[in-house]
Amino acid sequence: MSREDIVPTLLGLARRSDDFVAPAAVEVVCPIAADESMRATLLESGALSLFNDMLRKRSDAVMEAGAKGLATFAKHDEQAIVKSGLLMKLAKDARSPRASHRDGSIRGLVALNAEIPVLVQRALDEARTVSDLISQLRKKSHALPAASALLHLMAIDHLVDMVTKSEAPGYILNMLKRRWFDGDNGEDGVGVLQRVLEIGPLRAAILDLGTVDALQSMLAGENSDTVYAGLQYLREVIKHDDGKSITCRESMISPLLKALARPHLPSQRNAAAILRAAFIHNEYLRPVIVEGLLSKLGSRKAAELLGVTTALRVLSFDQEVRDAVITNTNFWGLSHDYYNILKLEYDKTGPNFREVYQSVGFLIKCVQGVVSHRQPDDSQWLESAPYEFRKDHNTVLRLTNALERLSLPLSTLFNALGRH
Repeated sequence: MSREDIVPTLLGLARRSDDFVAPAAVEVVCPIAADESMRATLLESGALSLFNDMLRKRSDAVMEAGAKGLATFAKHDEQAIVKSGLLMKLAKDARSPRASHRDGSIRGLVALNAEIPVLVQRALDEARTVSDLISQLRKKSHALPAASALLHLMAIDHLVDMVTKSEAPGYILNMLKRRWFDGDNGEDGVGVLQRVLEIGPLRAAILDLGTVDALQSMLAGENSDTVYAGLQYLREVIKHDDGKSITCRESMISPLLKALARPHLPSQRNAAAILRAAFIHNEYLRPVIVEGLLSKLGSRKAAELLGVTTALRVLSFDQEVRDAVITNTNFWGLSHDYYNILKLEYDKTGPNFREVYQSVGFLIKCVQGVVSHRQPDDSQWLESAPYEFRKDHNTVLRLTNALERLSLPLSTLFNALGRH
C-alpha cells in the first residue's frame, strides 16, 4: 500500500464507531504523525476534524483515542491546532449543559494541556469556561453537570487553585443545603459530591465555610428526607480526616441519637456509622455516646429500639462498652422483656417485631460474649447503605401526588356543576 493510500485507510477505520477498531487506527496514526509529510497529508485529509468528532462519541475508548490524536498533533505542530480553531471550540463546548458536547471537550482539553498548557489556558480564559461553569453552580438544573465538568477540568493543575479561590466553595455549600446532591433525572449526585471532597484544597475551602454546621442543622430538622440527606452527606465528609475531625464533636451526638429513632432503616444505618466513627476518632466522646445510647434502651418504640440496639452492637467490639451495657438497668429490663414479653409501639413505616426482636437478641449475645454464626457482619452492614433516591423528592411524583390530592375536590365541584 502506498503512502497516499495509508492515511485515508487509517482515517476511514478511525471513523468507525467501534471500541476496538477506531482506537487501534488512532494508535497507528499517532506515530506516523511525527513525520512532517505524513502529518501534512493527515491534515489535508481532515484528521483534526475527525479527532474532534471522536470526542463526541459516548464510548470512553473512542473519546480517549480522539483526545490522544489531538495531543499528538499538538506535540508536533501546535500551530496546526491553533489555526484549526479547535481550542476555542473545545473551550466553549466544555461549558455546555449537554453532556455529549461537554465531556469529550473537557477530555480533549486535558489531553492538550499536557502538550500546550499556555494555549489551553488562554483558550479557557477567552471562552470564560471556568467562570461560566462556576456561575452554573447557582442553578439547580445546571449545578450537578457544572460541578462534574469543573472536577474533570481540575485535572489541569492551575485550575484547582483558581476554583478553590473562587465563589465555587460557597455555591457547593449551597448545593448541600438545598439537597441538590440528591440528584435528578438519574444523576449520581452523591458520586459528584464524593469527587468534590476528594480534591483536598477544594474540600478544605468548603469545610472552612461551616459545612459541617450546615449539615448538623439538617439533622436537627423535622423533615425526614432532609435528615436522611444530611446523614448521607456527613458520611461522605467523615471519609476524610479533616472532615472527620470537625464532625466528631459533642454537639453532633444529640442529633445523631435522634436520627437513630427515625423509622427509616437507611437513616439509622448512617447515624450508627457516624456514631461509630466518632467513637473511634474521639475518645472524649465515648462516654457521651454510650450514655446517650444506654438512656434510650428503656424505650419500647420499635424504630428507636432497633436503632439504639444496633448502634450499641456496632460499638460492642470495645470491652468498656460491653461492660457499660451489661451493668445498665435499662439493659436488664430489656433482657427481661426479651425473654418474656417484648411489647413494642410501632410506626407504619418502621421495622416489624421480628427485626427488633432479632436486633435485641444480637445485642444480648454480643455483650455476653456469646458468638453466633447468625450475627451480622457489622462493618459490611454499615457500608452497605448506599444513598437511596427518595421518590418523594422526585418532581414528577410530587406533581402527581398534588393532582391526586386535588382530584376529590375537583370531582365534587364538577358533580355539583353537572347538577345545575
